[in-house]
Amino acid sequence: MIISKAKNYLVRALLCVLPLFSLQAEARCWFNCDAYNTEYPIVLVHGLSGFDSIFGIDYFYGVREALEDKGAEVYTPNITAWEDAYERGELLVTILEDLKASSGAEKFNLIGHSLGGPTIRYAAGVRPDLVASVTTVNAVNFGSDVADVAFDIIPVDGGAANFIDNALSLVGDITDSLAGNPEYANDALDAALFMTSERSAEFNALFPDGKPTSTCGEGASNVNGVRYYSWGGDAAWTNSFDISDLFLTFTGAVIDGDNDGLVERCDQHWGEVIGTKYSLNHMDAVNHIFGIHHLFETDPLTLYKNQAIRLKAAGL
Repeated sequence: MIISKAKNYLVRALLCVLPLFSLQAEARCWFNCDAYNTEYPIVLVHGLSGFDSIFGIDYFYGVREALEDKGAEVYTPNITAWEDAYERGELLVTILEDLKASSGAEKFNLIGHSLGGPTIRYAAGVRPDLVASVTTVNAVNFGSDVADVAFDIIPVDGGAANFIDNALSLVGDITDSLAGNPEYANDALDAALFMTSERSAEFNALFPDGKPTSTCGEGASNVNGVRYYSWGGDAAWTNSFDISDLFLTFTGAVIDGDNDGLVERCDQHWGEVIGTKYSLNHMDAVNHIFGIHHLFETDPLTLYKNQAIRLKAAGL
């Protein structure tokens, strides 16, 4: 009887306490909870071989949650994993049109990582009416020396290139299927060729809005009603516990100048340059691998938070 009464008291106590835990879990913000509540929703656009979320792991690791915690409205669409910025940009425009219809938002603040940079610039170039701002992050705005070196070693029309193209396109198909878009068609060769200096220059001639006026300089920050920003990093090795550092140090060795392992620092510049001397490698820029980054550098999440504050202050 005593044990039975004790169990009843314990159950009643738990029933009283559990709601408090529930409230604590839901009430994630306690101060300045609209700090990142921009006028227009934020759209995070992934880079090459990327995805929105697979097996509960986000490409922009922890970024969406960090921004939503203080009022931001954030979308993370899945774009074709392996394609050039033209095809990816067209898909993004379609997605933005759908988001406009479903959310009621007139415009969007686009933030693109790596190949996501030219992708969002394409969308802004063809549909400025849908875009409030463009922010490129560690982006291949002027291509990647790694792509140039790769095609110097492997001829585009050779058997090796064809094999790699098929293999990476298959990887892209699998990635898109796992992300919920099995209908996407991947073309790894087009994606890789796009990131060469020659193809990037052709793209920039067609979509010059925000292009720096000098090497490693800045470009116009406001073109056709769209604000342009960029930031990036220049360190391939940032943390011994980061498994991507070894690969990025290897690829970064072929790049002339400070780089993030895949993109030279000055090639990341576009529009108003927030900074490209952060000790971030190419994966740190999206808070991977799993949030591991340089111990004595700005937390990548802070850069996204600061950008949300910047956009809000600009009325965007």
